Amino acid sequence: MATEIIVVGALGRMGAEIANIVLSDNSLKLRACLEYKGHPKSGTDYGVCIGKGELGIPLTDNIDTVDFTNAVVIDFSSPESSRALLTKASSKGVKFLICTTGITDNDLTLAKNASQHAPVIVSANTSLGVNLLFSITRLVAAKLKNEFDIEIIEAHHRFKKDSPSGTAKKLGEIIAEEIGLSYDQAIVNGREGIYPEMRKKNEVGMHAVRGGDIVGDHTVLFAGIGERIELRHMAHSRTTFARGAVSTAKWLADKQPGFYTMQDVLGV
Repeated sequence: MATEIIVVGALGRMGAEIANIVLSDNSLKLRACLEYKGHPKSGTDYGVCIGKGELGIPLTDNIDTVDFTNAVVIDFSSPESSRALLTKASSKGVKFLICTTGITDNDLTLAKNASQHAPVIVSANTSLGVNLLFSITRLVAAKLKNEFDIEIIEAHHRFKKDSPSGTAKKLGEIIAEEIGLSYDQAIVNGREGIYPEMRKKNEVGMHAVRGGDIVGDHTVLFAGIGERIELRHMAHSRTTFARGAVSTAKWLADKQPGFYTMQDVLGV
């Protein structure tokens, strides 16, 4: 029996990518597609919206018109939309993959409350490779933190407005935790000028590169005396994140209520 998928933020770049993957996978079925209230294409056949021809699935901007029962929701929308979903649908057997950026601590609390009734994952990065990088970084930092200097270098396209990236910040948080410091205590954002003293032992450099159409590169450098280790992940296409989201949705399909992580998906 096919796993039924509901895509929220369905006409966004990631939502459309995910829908295309779902439509090409015989083990999955696209049940519904949601967009924000008042979307100009609401009521239009979703297949027409994404250039696939009629699918018989209307794009909707009304959460109350959707049957969430026993479906898997993949949400690339907004924190406001995610809150509404978690509040209204968590008691209907739905499974949630919340990939929204800008999630607050209060939103996480709401997600954890919803996980008493439904399996929930909240992750701003659905790349399987990046999430494995998080686990490897924690392992290496725990072993080498006293002997090696640690630096993080990330690179993205010229249009990215924030720096460092959310993924780089997560890497910094993991390393800082292993060192025994807060993120703000450990991280040094870039360097310039003449330092009155040599590099501090527990300093973690954070460096952001912006240029061209780089999808996303992240490197964690562990530099010792006479040797170094570089952990690097390179995303070649945004489809990477869409495929990771769909794989995660498949994993969620038969899970019991609970608050899961991408590390659970990977088994690490």
